[in-house]
Amino acid sequence: MNIFTAHKREVNGRIEIEIEIETVAEHSRRTAGKAEQYAEKIGTSAIARLQGMIHDAGKLCRDFNEYILEKNDFRRGMIDHCYAGARFLMQLAEKSGEDKMIETARFISHTVISHHGLHDWVDKEGNDYFRERISKNERYEEIKNNLVDMFSEQEWMNLLCDAKNEYIVVKKKIAQIGGEDKVQFAFYMGQFERLMQSVLIDADRTKTADFQTGKTTEAVFEEKIWELFCERVERTCKIFGMRNDPISKLRCDILERCKRYADQETEICRLIVPTGGGKTISSLRYAVHYCRKHGKERIFYIAPFRTILDQNCEEWKKIVGEQYVLEHHSDMIASFETEEEITEYELRSDKWDMPIIATTLVQFLNTFFSDRLDSVRRMHRLCNAVIIIDEIQSIPAECVSLFNMEMNFISTIGKSTVVLCSATQPALGTVKYPLRIEDSKRCSMTGDYSGDFLAFKRTKIISVLRKSGYTYAEAAEFCIEKYRTEETVLFVVNTKEAAFEIYEELCKKKDSDMILVHLSTNMCPENRRILIKDLKEQLKGDKVICVTTCLIEAGVDISFRCVIRSLAGMDNAAQAAGRCNRNGEEGKCCPVYLLNLCEERIGNMKAIKTAQDVSRQIIESSGYEDLASVKVMEMYFRKYYMECKNNLGYNVEDIGIKTDLVNLLSLNKCRNRGKNSYRVQAFKTAGELFKMIDTSAISVIVPYNEEAKDLITQLRSETSNYEIIKILRQTQKYTVGISERMKKKLEGEKALELLRCGVWILQEGYYDRNVGICWKGSTDISN
Repeated sequence: MNIFTAHKREVNGRIEIEIEIETVAEHSRRTAGKAEQYAEKIGTSAIARLQGMIHDAGKLCRDFNEYILEKNDFRRGMIDHCYAGARFLMQLAEKSGEDKMIETARFISHTVISHHGLHDWVDKEGNDYFRERISKNERYEEIKNNLVDMFSEQEWMNLLCDAKNEYIVVKKKIAQIGGEDKVQFAFYMGQFERLMQSVLIDADRTKTADFQTGKTTEAVFEEKIWELFCERVERTCKIFGMRNDPISKLRCDILERCKRYADQETEICRLIVPTGGGKTISSLRYAVHYCRKHGKERIFYIAPFRTILDQNCEEWKKIVGEQYVLEHHSDMIASFETEEEITEYELRSDKWDMPIIATTLVQFLNTFFSDRLDSVRRMHRLCNAVIIIDEIQSIPAECVSLFNMEMNFISTIGKSTVVLCSATQPALGTVKYPLRIEDSKRCSMTGDYSGDFLAFKRTKIISVLRKSGYTYAEAAEFCIEKYRTEETVLFVVNTKEAAFEIYEELCKKKDSDMILVHLSTNMCPENRRILIKDLKEQLKGDKVICVTTCLIEAGVDISFRCVIRSLAGMDNAAQAAGRCNRNGEEGKCCPVYLLNLCEERIGNMKAIKTAQDVSRQIIESSGYEDLASVKVMEMYFRKYYMECKNNLGYNVEDIGIKTDLVNLLSLNKCRNRGKNSYRVQAFKTAGELFKMIDTSAISVIVPYNEEAKDLITQLRSETSNYEIIKILRQTQKYTVGISERMKKKLEGEKALELLRCGVWILQEGYYDRNVGICWKGSTDISN
């Protein structure tokens, strides 16, 4: 057989630099072996092996070999090396005449064609993109002959037959979870394709990196890692058990129930613990014992907000050891000092191969729906794992259907256990595409939790809504009134503009003893971090009012004697209440007031407007004495999802037609006109349209302190791309996202500077540590 080169690398010889090559046959076998290892946990190792063997078939030709060795004029991307393996498989399957073989071959061929980028299988004109792609002829006869030299045609057929048997098994399982619903069946089949694509991409990239570096790039840990974690967690729980106060005893009881629940195998369950009940340590205790008993590979901790992630991740690191936990989010890279540390962090973040991964809800959902290949690559790591999703009520309404079906898929086909954590559980089983979870005590990790909520009850939600609402001045006066009796008050509103306006009103009424704090995302992360840190100290003895948006609402371990919440959802009210009398230190139920601000502009914030309307209905008609009860929350979410029923599938527009991502990722009816098929997903378009957060915000570096100013000075003079990237990593904690509207206002004030490297800088004099970005002669800081 002729030798064809897949990769080359430079090595230092005794006299001069030498070139070492990896042949296509070597790389294919290595990729196939790694892919088999990854897919074994989901029972698809034969599919993975065939993917690995065939994925680079297009490199088995003279032109590609000479391109790699730099002996011709071809440039990167000029040779399509993905289509040939797919065409070969389809021809092989069609020769067998067996429908299941053809179906399996097409499934695998999709992943082979897409291992360098996602595609829409039906294009915008309604054409079959796959058939168009495998109709290509470039160098095909040469490649085909070399494929048969690598393996005989019968050997290829045997591999395809083994893959077919696995494919049939998975397809039957998918038919069971999808039931008779064709949309769900097509969606799950599409996710199965993405999962196997993840296996191929990770195996391919891992073995390529291994060759290029000359060493293994996969993380390796102790064989009995879960026994070690169990010992460390139990040591911590034993310390908790030494406390004799009633609250500590209740927390220990919850801890014990969570540990016992780990004995039974579970697909999706709920951890419903009231605020202050020890949810963080309870979920970790469950997860490590479950992994040890049931052979799971890793634990994922998913949080909607950085504040929650930072706080709980820090606690987990202290218990199990920092070296075993990967904290993955955009700001982490700024915490590393050397290039070696950054390189190692980036590799682990790309692969998610640590025992414990703590990441954001954005990163988590991107793994299933983004078109970025680094997101696709990570998907298989979520299989055979324990996935803990904190503050589950924070799932945006438009993502509910996608989330539900993905959790159904990853818990059945992916063989993972999903834990939904929150004191305010959303009614995810009541929508059109429901979560596969029973609304019963059997699915509750702590069993009957009603007694827990009674024991931990420390606040009372009180409605002070007015028909005409409160002006900012009236709301500030109400806040001062409560401050005079309670001394520490937290005021949470829905918009940055409202927070600023009320802060300004309170400044006029401030007395000498009052510490007045304003928090907003118009402040850079470092500014907010320091303010919150100082606030925790001030609350130990000073008189404090803090005005903020919902950024403090979940996850921040902070406690006031009184909370005021601008009307939003009942879940927001409950989360705000979690910042009041948090540890029962007041020895009584403390007040949480709900009021409505008539000047708060939420016209374009449809989700908040809907939440307000539903909350008002419940407050005015429920008759419940406890507005934070589990029954009230259940009623709220049922009504809320009913109001949002037309936007639970992530509404978008495709080829001028209104549709949603559920459709694009299933039957794709906009493009696949009249055809009944489940192989027509628009993966690339859906991935481009899926945005968990508003990516239209413009990043601006602010002159918060001397370090920030020094970094700005460096950026002004630096021309090296490498150094610019290095500096930008350090500026993340001094960066604020602003809207186009605010950008225009700042430009009008000549407050922004665009550097040669394409970075926006805020001029000095336009940043105030008390309010964030501001400008002279204006009190309007809204976005």
